[in-house]
Amino acid sequence: MLLLSRPTRIALALILCTSTLSLFAKSKEKDPSVKVVDSGKFGIFVSGNRVGTESFTIEQTATGSSTHCDLTIDQNGSKIEQRSDMQLAANGDLLHYEWKELSPGKASSVVAPDDKFLIEHLYSGEKSKPFDRPFLMPASTVILDDFFFTHRELLAWRYVGMSCKPNEPQCDMPKTKFGGLVPHTASPILISIEYKGQEKIPIKGADMLLRRFDLDVDGVAWSMWMDDSYKIIRITVPENNTEVLRD
Repeated sequence: MLLLSRPTRIALALILCTSTLSLFAKSKEKDPSVKVVDSGKFGIFVSGNRVGTESFTIEQTATGSSTHCDLTIDQNGSKIEQRSDMQLAANGDLLHYEWKELSPGKASSVVAPDDKFLIEHLYSGEKSKPFDRPFLMPASTVILDDFFFTHRELLAWRYVGMSCKPNEPQCDMPKTKFGGLVPHTASPILISIEYKGQEKIPIKGADMLLRRFDLDVDGVAWSMWMDDSYKIIRITVPENNTEVLRD
């Protein structure tokens, strides 16, 4: 069971009002004002060595949310640069997703709803014609592209928002399953997420009391620790010795 203090309830209310989970009371307003919900950088570590950085910005928009991520990985002399942009409706449904590989190759993909399913347009080069691949998956499908850890934060917000109302002092958050898609590999996935309670863990030499969420992504175990504002502070993927820390 998740216990919410008054400051935390206020923080959660703000998140639910400004993230992909919000229902905008003034959705008919023409003013497309934008508010930053979260932004920053994640350091990516493998076996204790920093190999990459993900820079991200999550914004509230007039229709829902917009998330931009820039990824750079430099490991064993090989440099990878990728970028992603995702627009979600106020209820979390996908409106548009675009992934680009900038280095070492040139490739991109676009995912968007088409009637009652998703369709992905895959481009193998800058001037290539797209190869279209349909998925019999609804717009509510969770996008979890490889390397973009910000997508996990959006998933956690959605999970909390499904179980907790802003004015509730406490709420139950049972293990929940979602259908997902990894766009740049065109792979459907099955995701489960569960709230495990609060833990005190060392972060950069100081103990922090954080909220732990465990994920299972197609049989691969992840753990995420979030602060009282439900922003990711740490992620671990023990199977491949990966750790992600907010800078």
